[in-house]
Amino acid sequence: MKYKLIIILAIVLTSASLHSCKKFLDINDNPNAAENVDPKLLFSFATTAYVNLRSSGDLYIPLALAGQSISSGGNNPTGWGLITEQQYDVSSFSHGNSWSTYYVRGGNNLKQAIQIAETSEPANNNAAAQAKILLALLVYETTTLYGDVPFTEAWNVDISYPNFDPQKTVLEGAISLCDEALAQIDDASPLKIDGLYDMFYGGDLDKWKRLAKSIKLRTLLTMVDADPEKVAQIGQIINEGEASLVNSAADNFFIPYETVANKRNPKYAINLQYNGGVNFFFGSTYVVDFMRAISDPRLPKFFTKPAEADNYYGLEPGANGVNTEHVRISNELHAADAPEVIFTYQEQLFYEAEIYARGLGVAVDIPKANTLLKKAIEESCKFYGVSASEASTFANGLPNISSAADLRYSISYHHWVDKMDRGIDAFTQWRRSGPAGSEVPNLTLPVLAPEGGLFRRFQYPASNEISANPNAPKEAILYFEKTWFDL
Repeated sequence: MKYKLIIILAIVLTSASLHSCKKFLDINDNPNAAENVDPKLLFSFATTAYVNLRSSGDLYIPLALAGQSISSGGNNPTGWGLITEQQYDVSSFSHGNSWSTYYVRGGNNLKQAIQIAETSEPANNNAAAQAKILLALLVYETTTLYGDVPFTEAWNVDISYPNFDPQKTVLEGAISLCDEALAQIDDASPLKIDGLYDMFYGGDLDKWKRLAKSIKLRTLLTMVDADPEKVAQIGQIINEGEASLVNSAADNFFIPYETVANKRNPKYAINLQYNGGVNFFFGSTYVVDFMRAISDPRLPKFFTKPAEADNYYGLEPGANGVNTEHVRISNELHAADAPEVIFTYQEQLFYEAEIYARGLGVAVDIPKANTLLKKAIEESCKFYGVSASEASTFANGLPNISSAADLRYSISYHHWVDKMDRGIDAFTQWRRSGPAGSEVPNLTLPVLAPEGGLFRRFQYPASNEISANPNAPKEAILYFEKTWFDL
């Protein structure tokens, strides 16, 4: 199984591509710096690398399996197998390829796009701002995944061996990138990255501004339990009003793949090429059982139920899947043209519900938190294809919760379920949902996982750029060791 996995990782990384990006691959004569290149080319290439990573075997599969939002199927012949990432056996390819994408194919190209845009005559401030917002997302993911990483000295051609900054510094750097972008956007200027080069919003700067404010809020919420001083900044953003944040499904930040070869979603491509179109992955008990108990209309959108089964039944992570009993991840969810989703309106609503349930920078408001939670669930249902009327009926039929603690638990669980197929996002949401032992859901070790702590991070890759760097951590940091934000 591991041999098959290595082949899959290599093929997915080298073959997956999005529309309009092939022509952007040969743009640099200098491998360390772009010269006389339109920043939109660098931006588009970075976008492709980043989105393909998130849906690939290097990031999605390890984090969804280790994070237990999906199940491997154990020794089922058409499951992902044993021993795999479900048992915390993560390939060195995953550690190294993810690091390279965040720093080289993604981050380095964005950093150069920013420099070129800002020094052009006339300056293309909007392009620089768009690149800064996307870079903030990459920086956020890199540090939540690896912990302390280079930031203040990263992407500097004059520094061969950058220092590794504390995670708090890196997260504050992501916030600063958003602030810089918001101050830099010039609505009066026609210069920007638009059309097919901005595969997210097509150059709609208002949407970029709302996204920047929302990912700033998400970053603050990731930090607030380790740094309570962030409460005031959270309150300030909320009090500025929802109009400045992602506030409708039209603001959803994602990129769709296509149904033609080499432009398909890597999740689909893996199942098609190596499993005859059968989905490798099963529904996790932590997701399926929670949804079944409330008759969630997203169940048939997320999962395929065996004809022999009388209901939707999940599989304990690491256990052996039974084809006639356990649900698999739906092929609709992993369709060839299924989008890679990075931020959604329902995610914003879940954050706002949490803020009012906890009183983070605002007064505790349990009725408002209940309303926001139901709206988030309704929007999630619609996003995944449930009809508007059924989504409304389901969400508004859920009981109001009067206890702040119970309400926060419900918000956290529903938020995690919404992200169940967004590997890194579900993984980070789980870690930030409470201190160790109180996370939502209350995960236990997968079947056959090594004794010890739950999976909490990627390990640093054993690459020359790290091993040769005298400023890199020298002690091995293992997968069960928490990062700064993960209490």
